[in-house]
Amino acid sequence: MSCCPRCALQRELCRVGDSPLLAEGGLRVYDGLLDSPTLRALQAEAATGAARLDRHAAADTEDVRGGTPPRRLISVAGGAAQQALFSSPALVRFLAAEVRYPVRPLGVRGTYSIYTGPDAHLGLHRDVEGCDLALIVCLRDTAPRPDRGAMEIWPDDYTTPLGELRSTRRSAPRTVELLPGQAMLLHGGIVPHRIQPVGAGRERIVAIMCFEIRSGGSG
Repeated sequence: MSCCPRCALQRELCRVGDSPLLAEGGLRVYDGLLDSPTLRALQAEAATGAARLDRHAAADTEDVRGGTPPRRLISVAGGAAQQALFSSPALVRFLAAEVRYPVRPLGVRGTYSIYTGPDAHLGLHRDVEGCDLALIVCLRDTAPRPDRGAMEIWPDDYTTPLGELRSTRRSAPRTVELLPGQAMLLHGGIVPHRIQPVGAGRERIVAIMCFEIRSGGSG
């Protein structure tokens, strides 16, 4: 058990620190990772699945990862189309090669997040325990723009407790725009990140799949 949040984050960084993505700022964006039929199937599933409003307004106090960041979005559980992709051995092998560690899907399916409305957003956080890597696919964006609704990451703060970032914002974030059809692989358990409010008159849909880096060293 770690004595402090910074120690816990340092230990986590040591566990996965050989990943080349971390040397690049914690993520990589891909064009053409998924083909058009797969993207269409995922978008259709996101539009027709059972949806719930995921809203939390209170301030978060988590320093390491997980917690309850402020947010307002619509969450849709993944169905057969996403499950087939999520469990694909070819995808797992690809991700393992990208980070040079063995990986496995976290759970049996992913989710869809729909950001619609001027205050739709997701606050500063690191991903929950076990979600070491997040594969995020943009399925729809009715008004893409880099200054709103984009992801902000803090690539210089892998071991900075979240409370310090909330109170000081001592380093400048990097803004990453993900366009429809593109996919992002993010070290979400290490990299602090948030989604800016998308603004009025816009709908943005992403598929999210979490993967765990297995113990045993790099592959």
